[in-house]
Amino acid sequence: MTSNGREMLTSVLPMGRIAEAVDVMRTKMLVFLALVLVSGVVASYFSHALWGYAITPPSGAGVIASAHQLEALTRFAIDTQGNVELRAVEPIEPGEFVACPLFDFDARCLSSRLLAAVLTLPGDASRTESLESLRPQIERACSLWPMRRGGMAITVQGDSGQERLVTCSSGEVSNDHYAYREVLFSGGEEREVVSIEYEIAGFEFLTMPFLFIVMMIVNSGLFGCGWVVWKLRQILAEPMVEEPGSRIVS
Repeated sequence: MTSNGREMLTSVLPMGRIAEAVDVMRTKMLVFLALVLVSGVVASYFSHALWGYAITPPSGAGVIASAHQLEALTRFAIDTQGNVELRAVEPIEPGEFVACPLFDFDARCLSSRLLAAVLTLPGDASRTESLESLRPQIERACSLWPMRRGGMAITVQGDSGQERLVTCSSGEVSNDHYAYREVLFSGGEEREVVSIEYEIAGFEFLTMPFLFIVMMIVNSGLFGCGWVVWKLRQILAEPMVEEPGSRIVS
């Protein structure tokens, strides 16, 4: 065998070492996936306990986006006496949606998700409906709170005919406590799409992504501590082997 052939053979890892390396990589991947899964489940649990949803707030945006045409977009406000009045329709600016991630439960961001869906439909977004035709459904959607409220009614043509999504955002229900609701009226029936009550007290950042990162750090630390304890127990459990001639004779 030539010297080049010997060098090639010695440069190639034995199959046993290759299989061992593959097993190590597979174990690390399984551990990482387990950390991601556990962290995601725990973060979703805390998000649901804090804000009422596991990952991202529910929304009627899917209903709007799947419609065929926009019929009207009407904004309204309700005072403390229950009087409803129409508000001026403001032009929809797509740039205002950029600062609203899908995980944000702020009422402005939840409304922005609906308006982003409205932009995908043919129709006149400046067209409004009369207060008389909307009042019963507005009262149904916004009757849970006595303080000032505001929202909008989005009327579209869908597969089942006319559909109307009414949103309602409350003022301060109690100390730093607010609420948001979306109700879909279709075919003579009503269905609550969203109902969120949340507290604005400096903890708004505790949404799913932040909780997931925190849980990944915590779980990784716990796993690292457990691995260190396991290795120490292995080392301490190994029998001490005396080398020949190492015993000191007095």
